[in-house]
Amino acid sequence: MIITTKKSLDESAKDYVARQLIYNIIHFHLVPGQQLDATELCELFHVSKIPLREAELELAQTKLLEIRPKVGVFVTYIDTDFIEEIRSLRSTLESELVTIACDLFTREQIDSMWENIALWKMYLERNNEEKVFQLDKEFHKMLYEFCNHPNWYQLVNNISPHYDRTIVLSFRCHEMNRIVTDHEELVRAIEAHDKEKAAHIARLHMTRYIENLTILKEQFADYFVK
Repeated sequence: MIITTKKSLDESAKDYVARQLIYNIIHFHLVPGQQLDATELCELFHVSKIPLREAELELAQTKLLEIRPKVGVFVTYIDTDFIEEIRSLRSTLESELVTIACDLFTREQIDSMWENIALWKMYLERNNEEKVFQLDKEFHKMLYEFCNHPNWYQLVNNISPHYDRTIVLSFRCHEMNRIVTDHEELVRAIEAHDKEKAAHIARLHMTRYIENLTILKEQFADYFVK
């Protein structure tokens, strides 16, 4: 079942539709290989076909959707080669960011990261997948923003929905305590100004979501590129 949220006052119809589609693709309300029903989506999102088409074209450029002329628009399958490229890029960027953080982060910024971890644990105990996912995204976003690298974050965020799908699948079939433990150890290393340890943890952390990729592909075989 497709989930919808309210349109922001300053959000264009195209951006609203794109945001809705991305959310539903990441959380598998629109599953890989599924054909989009334009009439249904226009009714759900209360838009005309023009912004829907514009959003589809935008997501086709980022490879979340595939447009097949005279056939239809389809959600793309998860491409593990592409996922590895994204993981490698994030690993490089974030291992650099945490070394910067060791010199730069203020007490207030570190406290914000600890608060995120506390909420992470609470929602993990409640098995609230969506909240845990949001908090995980926010934790990594803080790294970029607190290090004054918003453009790096924008670069990563533009392609992150592909990686995010594997994160959601990981939440559904793996123990998540290792991930939040990584977050804790990372913040401790930043507090201790231990650049080498922080960089090591950041690189290790970026392997967590794909270290059991074989299991993901077995449990969700229909979602992956054959």
